[in-house]
Amino acid sequence: MRRYSFIVLMIATVMILILSGCQSSMKPDQVGVNKVPKEIHTFYPGDITQVDSIEMMSGGDGTKKTTTDQVLIQEWIEKVRDLEIVIDPDQEDATGVLFHVTMFEQGKEVLYMTPTDMNHQRMQPQLELADRMSELYDAIE
Repeated sequence: MRRYSFIVLMIATVMILILSGCQSSMKPDQVGVNKVPKEIHTFYPGDITQVDSIEMMSGGDGTKKTTTDQVLIQEWIEKVRDLEIVIDPDQEDATGVLFHVTMFEQGKEVLYMTPTDMNHQRMQPQLELADRMSELYDAIE
């Protein structure tokens, strides 16, 4: 009887080890993150051209700027909408960023981004996006 219990215990231990190994290798698929480049506008829940307000905060000093200038907003969206980013949960946390950009539609926050974060998901740094954010920040009065 002891021998039978020992064999069952060993088989159960081996099965647990095998299953736990499979679970960790499948984790990225379970999260649904594949490191395929996606255009920024695909993260917007709807038509990105419907943004009617953008709020920016400087990561350097915390200064906030807001614009409702539709010409400025639409020009900026056209510059950034097709930029490709890669969501990467393994990317190291950024200790500081140049800008935080929040897009609003009728007063409701619909998209948040930094050069290293898209809707609070880490991404590979996007230098062109950082440049476009800097341009927008300077253009907002």
